[in-house]
Amino acid sequence: MPTVKEQLIASISAEDKGSQCKVTVVGAGSVGMACAICILLKELADELAIVDSDVDKLKGETLDLLHGSVFLRTPKIIYGKDFKVSENSELVIVTAGARQVHGETRLDLVRRNVAIMKSIIPDIVHHSPDCKMIIVTNPGEYFLLLLTIPLCMYTAFFKSLIWCCIFRLI
Repeated sequence: MPTVKEQLIASISAEDKGSQCKVTVVGAGSVGMACAICILLKELADELAIVDSDVDKLKGETLDLLHGSVFLRTPKIIYGKDFKVSENSELVIVTAGARQVHGETRLDLVRRNVAIMKSIIPDIVHHSPDCKMIIVTNPGEYFLLLLTIPLCMYTAFFKSLIWCCIFRLI
């Protein structure tokens, strides 16, 4: 029969193997970092991965999160340019995209953003084949038509795993 000391040590040292949730945010811009902060504040994930092509910005933003997370019940925060850091994510929030330049039409912006998504989505699917995706983009109304159907055909995602919702800020 175990002693009280052994029982206490066993219960303290036992790891909680409860539900582990990994969320990836793709894009370290304003929207991506707002998503990351909300995930940390609401304690929605045990592990947060942030992916961006701009390594310097990514490092700076992630260090800000790590410094601020001292006051939170912090999950593991990882970052990188390579999508390998997003491996086995349950949810991937894609906020990466181009900004509209002066004189550019909304349709031209959509074309640029579709090209960006076509380069991102295969990496996400490769590293997290069972994930659900939230894609935040501008302009949403055209993007829905130009990306949702190709996304279903281009990847192995089932239609039930792709949700679309369009918000327009006035």
